[in-house]
Amino acid sequence: MTEPSLETARTVAEAALAHARHLGINVSVCVVNSRGHELVTLRADGANWFTPGVARDKARTAAALRRDSGALDGMKGSYPELFRLIGEQLPFEPTTLPGGVVHEGETAWAVGVSGATPEQDVACARAGLSAV
Repeated sequence: MTEPSLETARTVAEAALAHARHLGINVSVCVVNSRGHELVTLRADGANWFTPGVARDKARTAAALRRDSGALDGMKGSYPELFRLIGEQLPFEPTTLPGGVVHEGETAWAVGVSGATPEQDVACARAGLSAV
């Protein structure tokens, strides 16, 4: 699959929100293309006001580094200077918070989820990606 279409991004975001509803949680979801450009962001009723921005940064981090955001904690711990240097070259501050998950294929785009526990954020992101 190449870059996700708007329809694909919406499908992923809606599936992630549906999984969150099933878990009884309120989250925000952001889907970005391989360059980290936002395609769609949705905030569930009751999700905290700041969760769309956190979801966006999780997704952008995953897309930019082509790794799930939570998997970057080891890199940041082992190579803090490298993580800082990479961050200085990005138009946003990368995060190691779990919940940014990469869609692997011809192009690595990503989905980010914020508003619940790290495990729930990841589960919702993966549920979204499994819809496509």
